[in-house]
Formats: sequence, C-alpha cells, structure tokens
Amino acid sequence: MALDLTTYPIDDSARPTVMVLPGGGYAHLADHEGEPVARWLNTLGLHAAVLRYTIGDGAHPGALHDGRQAMRELRSGRAGVRVAADRLGVLGFSAGGHLAAMLAGDSADVMGAESYTFAGRPDAAILCYPVTDLRETLSGRIPNLHVGSARNLLHDPSAELLADLSPSTRVTEDFPPSFIWTTSDDEGVPALHSLELMTALAVAGVPFEAHVFRHGRHGLGLADEEEPLVAQWQQLCGRWLTGIGWL
Repeated sequence: MALDLTTYPIDDSARPTVMVLPGGGYAHLADHEGEPVARWLNTLGLHAAVLRYTIGDGAHPGALHDGRQAMRELRSGRAGVRVAADRLGVLGFSAGGHLAAMLAGDSADVMGAESYTFAGRPDAAILCYPVTDLRETLSGRIPNLHVGSARNLLHDPSAELLADLSPSTRVTEDFPPSFIWTTSDDEGVPALHSLELMTALAVAGVPFEAHVFRHGRHGLGLADEEEPLVAQWQQLCGRWLTGIGWL
C-alpha cells in the first residue's frame, strides 16, 4: 500500500522538518492532530509533513514500517520537501506519540518488524500525552490504566513483545533530545506514561524538557480554544526548538 504522507513545505530551501503523527489509539487518526499542527509548525519556520500510518487490528509492524519509510523519503528528498541535514524531527500525539517515541528509540531488532526497514532515528522528538508503555504494569508495579492502543496494535501479544514495543524500555543514550507534555488529570493516557519516559530519559542522560499541566482532557491537540493555559505548550515548544538550534 502506498505511503500516505502529506508534506507542508514553506519554500524550496532546506529547513528543519517535523513529521506529525496524529493520535487515535491505532483505531483512527485524529484530524485536529494532523494538518492544523503542520500549519502551526510552518508558522515557526519549519517544513512539516503529516503521516497517516497503518491503523486497525494488528497495526504492528505496519505502523512502524510506515514511519521508517516516511523518514527515509523525507531525508532523501523524495517526499518533495528539502530537509536540512540532521534536522528531521517527529511530533506525535497519544498513540501517534507512541509511534514517534518508537521511532526515537528505534533499532534494527524490534520484534515483529523487518530489520531491513530500519531507517535510523529522528533528530528530535516532540511527544504530546504519549503512550509510552504497553505492559500491564508501569515500572513493574503500578497498574497500567491505558491498554486500548496495545489491543489495536497487536494480536494476543506476549509479555516480551509488549515490553519490546514500550518506548520507555527502549531509551538509550542515543535517544534524541525530547520535548514532552501532558496533563495531570488525563484520563485517556494517564500522566504516568510521560513520567515513566522522563525517568528513563534522565537515567540515560538524554536532554529533555517536560511540562505537566494541571488540567486538561485527553486529545487536546493544539488546545487553542478549549484550554488556553495548556495551549502554552506551543510557545514552550518553540523556545525549546530555538534552544536546540532549530529556529
């Protein structure tokens, strides 16, 4: 099946570029977490692209293969946008955050995926209320209150496979610089997912910036109209991108 990648270039110049991965629990793709986010990235001076990756029952390894292929096509210029060298990032929401984090911690030996599709890691990751753990418990002892993505992603998975496809277990010192945000009362994907990933990044010595907002439902996206205080993540992320030399 052809890759469903829509690019949003600003011009013909080589610029830092961010690939956007909408959420939807691997059951659907949330439109408000796609094109509007790409347009916002354009306002910062970044090229953007939106990937509509494989969803539905048993989406693994199709979704990961899609992400790898999209990164390869963007870096090569075949996608119709000029990506600056070492400046390809991923930005994902919820289940899209899971895929973005899987790409950020990717390797050629991911269980169930074809090793030859491995395309390296992105150069930065922006993770918005991400799913970071598919196991039944977080940190080995806290019940995982989010299991929907795992049900859609995998057929009757083993504990070993759930662990291997949990981004929090895949963090190494080569994980790219990351920006993470969530809300403390997110009932869809509890903040513990982000907090667990933050801990893994801190242990590995990976530079990151993270924000946990006091209130906000799951799936806010840009959050402009519904939660103006949460919408500050856009400005905070822009400052972070400036800090890592992308703006």
